[in-house]
Amino acid sequence: MDKVQLLLKRIKQDRPFYMEKFLKIRNKDAKLIPFKINDAQELFEQEIRKCEKEKKLKRFIVLKARQMGFSTFTEGYIFHDTTTNTFKNSMIIAHEDKATQNLFNMSKLYYEELPTVIKPMIKYSNGKELVFENPTGDPLEKKNNPGLRSKITVATAGTVEVGRSATVHNLHASEVAFFPDATTTMLGLLQCVPDTLNSCVILESTANGVGGYFYDMWQKAVRGENDFIPLFYPWFTDRSYTRPFTSENEKTYFISTLNDYERNLMETNNLTPEQMNWRKYTIANKCQGDVELFMQEYPSTPEEAFIASGRPVFNTASVRKYLNHAEKGERGYLKEKGSTVEFLQDDKGYVEIWAPPKVGEFYVIGADVAEGKIDGDYSVAQVLDSDCNVVAKWYGHIDPDLFGFELVKLARYYNDAYLGVESNNHGLTTLKSIQSYDYWNLYFAKIYDRFTDSITKKLGWATTSKTKPMAIDKLAEFVRDFHIGIKDSITIQELLTYIIEENGSTNAQQGCHDDCVMSLAIALQIWLEGKGDNYLPEVVDETKKEIVDPLFEGDDDLEVCE
Repeated sequence: MDKVQLLLKRIKQDRPFYMEKFLKIRNKDAKLIPFKINDAQELFEQEIRKCEKEKKLKRFIVLKARQMGFSTFTEGYIFHDTTTNTFKNSMIIAHEDKATQNLFNMSKLYYEELPTVIKPMIKYSNGKELVFENPTGDPLEKKNNPGLRSKITVATAGTVEVGRSATVHNLHASEVAFFPDATTTMLGLLQCVPDTLNSCVILESTANGVGGYFYDMWQKAVRGENDFIPLFYPWFTDRSYTRPFTSENEKTYFISTLNDYERNLMETNNLTPEQMNWRKYTIANKCQGDVELFMQEYPSTPEEAFIASGRPVFNTASVRKYLNHAEKGERGYLKEKGSTVEFLQDDKGYVEIWAPPKVGEFYVIGADVAEGKIDGDYSVAQVLDSDCNVVAKWYGHIDPDLFGFELVKLARYYNDAYLGVESNNHGLTTLKSIQSYDYWNLYFAKIYDRFTDSITKKLGWATTSKTKPMAIDKLAEFVRDFHIGIKDSITIQELLTYIIEENGSTNAQQGCHDDCVMSLAIALQIWLEGKGDNYLPEVVDETKKEIVDPLFEGDDDLEVCE
């Protein structure tokens, strides 16, 4: 094997070598320089190699800070794969025409600057395609030496013909959060990518608020509900984001001015004062002094990236402190074993545990019931211990009657916990299911009727125009003052996106969920009653003279909050 053949073999097998040795880019000073893989790009390359080594589908969703070079690297990855293999179709799609053209120009520059010895034949290059094929008009020559017959195509999101026909082996969707009608566009594109190991899909974007296709895909990836690997790269992954001090005295003074959030950010992520100084400078000079705008553009956590619009119910500063201490619990499921219930570890399980049950410990459970549709709301149960710490959570899509069985197992596992289930809508089905298993330690709301001067017990927690504000206000108080322990990132994210609407009602921001919030609010109310902490469970209803159990006497005609 001669030197050229050895070189071509290494080029095909060693992607980083190829990119740094042969690809050229324009830097911020408009100068042509060799491609040099930075820290963030190297981390991404490691994730790609890991999939290749483990023979897993390469499906990535990348949430990132601005200007970290992911488009540059992704175009380099696609260019390498397309120009070293036959019959490879690659597509690059961006949110607007200018961005599309910039990405395509990057690919054309890669080709133009390749050494002749490794430059593949090109049939034509226009504003939308690079076709690597023998351009000859001689049929015999083309038969004997056809070239790669591979191509790179670019398009802008929202165009009519995006990805509707040909097979696409490599797909790069850039700034997906800003796509117009991203759901329709991506549905068409993803249908074109075969589920084969030689294919790759990269969805990357900075965040664009809460809700929408990219947000939903990211959340589902985090929860393991799709095949995409969620990759987050905070601003400090790029070590160039630093700003030096003019003197040691300036540095010392700067450190003394850091607030609690900044100190925690610095300590948790082992950041230098120079990195924090860059952060402060960027907030003041590029983000109009708006810290939350900086968090969206240059997030430190995925939760920071998705900033809710509207007026938040829960104290934002407090919620972000919770985020700093969020951690994953142990995932699994609960299984009956004779007269007991055991926890079996499984990364795909619906149960997440932060602390196992302790002998003699008091536990309560609050549950919010959904319909069970795979694309709808979630059924959620939160378990609180005697110190008001969330020690476990059940979270998933399930039929309401089956959810009842899961709740019974969860309650039994946690020392026959005091179990409160929202009785609205599908909750009635869940409550009936629980009763069929003869579970005894159930929450009954006490309703006082002033007309009869009597108290009626009603099974379950009814979310009404009176009980919902009470429960949410109390949860907001406990979150603000850190009286409740929460480590679950999904719950904390829901706290961030739970807002006060113009009419004064409180709900999840459009495109978001509040199932974790409501189940936690119910759990806290039940915990307060169980603890006897100046809690008055009675709900005064002056409109009714007789109150019946809705499980057995028709529909509940209290005013219900959906």
